[in-house]
Amino acid sequence: MNEQEVLALVAKGGVFDLTPADFSGRRMTLKEVIAIFGALGAFWQYQGAPQAERPHALLKSGLHSNGFINCRAVLDHPGLCMLFAEEMLKVIEEHIPVTDLLPLGFVASSAYSALDLGFGIAWLLGQRYNPQIKRVMAEKDAAGNPTIIRGGIDQVLTGVVINELMTTASGSTWETKEAVLKCNDPKPAPTVLPYSFVLMHRSSSFALTDGSSVGAVFHFDIENYPPEKCPYCQAGSVAIPPKKENNWEILHGRT
Repeated sequence: MNEQEVLALVAKGGVFDLTPADFSGRRMTLKEVIAIFGALGAFWQYQGAPQAERPHALLKSGLHSNGFINCRAVLDHPGLCMLFAEEMLKVIEEHIPVTDLLPLGFVASSAYSALDLGFGIAWLLGQRYNPQIKRVMAEKDAAGNPTIIRGGIDQVLTGVVINELMTTASGSTWETKEAVLKCNDPKPAPTVLPYSFVLMHRSSSFALTDGSSVGAVFHFDIENYPPEKCPYCQAGSVAIPPKKENNWEILHGRT
């Protein structure tokens, strides 16, 4: 299918009829991913200049933002999760030579939204390269950060870190990588490829805290601001948490 056909299908309510075959031989476009996420109420971006009567997003980190992406609302559906796993695989294969993919031993992803995506990518990589590949889960600690990998990882293995969303260089993508590198302490750590991969990239950085590169499937020019420097607040706009009460409807101007 071409872009126009995909957009028409989604507009008619056929988002769950989409399959990886519909994007064979090409990458999914930004218009298509926005349509898919939008159909499930999972994408919002501030339109136009800041206005007092229109609120903006308050993120979990405390930062304010002119956009919000709810990946879990999409990836909780197995068919769509595998659709986006296939799209991420295309990016992985663009960045990593086959000689490095063949011995790949694990895919590490964080709880909770990225878990199914990590499983899907590990399954696809296992089909093409190494049937013994593992899915590794970084569980959340008491502070809600993905820092715990139970039982460690065999130090002879080489793996890759993936995430569903990246907002900052020091966020959950980096925390997952750090968890992998520390999970065998005091024994040697497994090897992690110098690329991490994210499905939805809404950061100004294409590198993690350690300087390693990030490959993004989709990039959005969505900004984050400390409250004291937020231009939307300065215009009189109120920051609201998108997932609470009916705030999602308010952000979309539907109330």
